Amino acid sequence: MKGVGGFAALSMSNTTIGEAAEIMQSEGPPIDSHTLDTYRAIVDAIVPRTPELGDELGEEHVPGGLAVELEEFIIYDFNHFHEIRLETLETGVPGGSPAGSETLRDSLSLESFTGGTAVDGTGLTEEERMPLSVFETTIDTTGSGSDLDALLDLADVDTVEGVDTDALAERVDFGALDRLDIDIADTPIEPGDSGPADVELTVEAGNEVVHQVSQNYRYAELFPVVFDVVAAELLLRGRNEDPPAPNEQFPAGGTFVRLSREDRLRALWDIVDGGVLDRLDGLFSPMLPAVGILKYVVMAVNGLHGFGYYTEWSAYGDTKTDLPQERELQQPPDEGQSRTQTDYPGPADGYAANWFHAVDGGFRDPPAQSLNYDRKDTDLTGDDVLSEDELAGSSGTDDGATDGVTGETL
Repeated sequence: MKGVGGFAALSMSNTTIGEAAEIMQSEGPPIDSHTLDTYRAIVDAIVPRTPELGDELGEEHVPGGLAVELEEFIIYDFNHFHEIRLETLETGVPGGSPAGSETLRDSLSLESFTGGTAVDGTGLTEEERMPLSVFETTIDTTGSGSDLDALLDLADVDTVEGVDTDALAERVDFGALDRLDIDIADTPIEPGDSGPADVELTVEAGNEVVHQVSQNYRYAELFPVVFDVVAAELLLRGRNEDPPAPNEQFPAGGTFVRLSREDRLRALWDIVDGGVLDRLDGLFSPMLPAVGILKYVVMAVNGLHGFGYYTEWSAYGDTKTDLPQERELQQPPDEGQSRTQTDYPGPADGYAANWFHAVDGGFRDPPAQSLNYDRKDTDLTGDDVLSEDELAGSSGTDDGATDGVTGETL
């Protein structure tokens, strides 16, 4: 985990490890309260505190993700996966084409979250370069009639087609957020400029001002605005199962944090499978480089919780969000919160080959012949559904691995 998070930018250019360390040196963890409380509300929904397990399993099973500040892991990763290269941006030379935004929309995909190349920084003509406006966003709620009006002003529209805009405006609330401004610093870009672009962020929230210049795009601050609008749209359509209510645990958050834990997860899933991006595409497009990235964001939120929580990450203590090469374990990994809860001793011979998921009525294994698996000597017996013999401790035969349900030889 020491190297996870922060060096995804390496795969997006020819940057060396030494150069990347220098690039990220100034990118500390200062986060505005609206952003922080929104991610804390997500952590609270996915890895909640469970006091009811104290008497049953022991007090070590009570703490949730907030106890290890898991929200910092999520924010750190969202703000360190997309490095913008100067050679991909429009220069001051006239003739640039907005087609560059389509180049970005095509390139921002799941690969961006898994180490793929997000933007090709070589061989682009001026017409193929991305306009700076793709990466420049200003949301100012102080001069608008409502928080939603700030987005409508950004989109330069009065209404959203197919949506009762007035009713939506009554439900949209960005909490403590007053103004958010992201842009590429030191513009215009001169012909021949290359290397990472400086991204400047300013967030005003109540009496606090966060100002930071980094060399990765600041997605983490933008996504909570989206989550607030999606939560409001969920309420507008009556998809919530619990009434929204003020949440004293996350006071700086907006509409999203006022949903119950279950409804927060429903709102996030609406981004993936609820059609909300189709309905609100015109509203989100001016504020995000690529709206389609949001579906991968929701998938990443779930995956990053696993990476951050069920590893030794919490054992890095105060150095959790330092540069990866500067993180230091401040307690033995097996004393980290999640490892104490799961009784996982750390890397051990045989652990990867003996994952038995004894789930009552669990998922049935696929037919063995449909598995594209090259190693014939690997025992996959008992994946999800266990036989009585397997529950008693058997892990298969010596003659070859078999499918846990069909008994077919792999």
